[in-house]
Amino acid sequence: MPKAKPLSESVKKTLREKAKGTMFSAADLQAIYRRGQGAYLGGGSKRVPMAAWAMGRVNSAISGKGGARKADADIVKRARARKKGRKA
Repeated sequence: MPKAKPLSESVKKTLREKAKGTMFSAADLQAIYRRGQGAYLGGGSKRVPMAAWAMGRVNSAISGKGGARKADADIVKRARARKKGRKA
């Protein structure tokens, strides 16, 4: 499998901003973004750019609406556990 291209600085910055005030870390959102890219390549709509598809998945995970919370349940579970650990 070819090595993944690094995310652009603008995408990383956007994900860091979105992570503020949520239970997700920037690394969690980067993983969700990457999965969104993979989902696009696996049969996403060709009417939507891949970056928009991936960021939509990030937004879905943050808001809890849509299917991203189910598709990325392992990341959500890890983020919840980390958040609980901080408050304890």
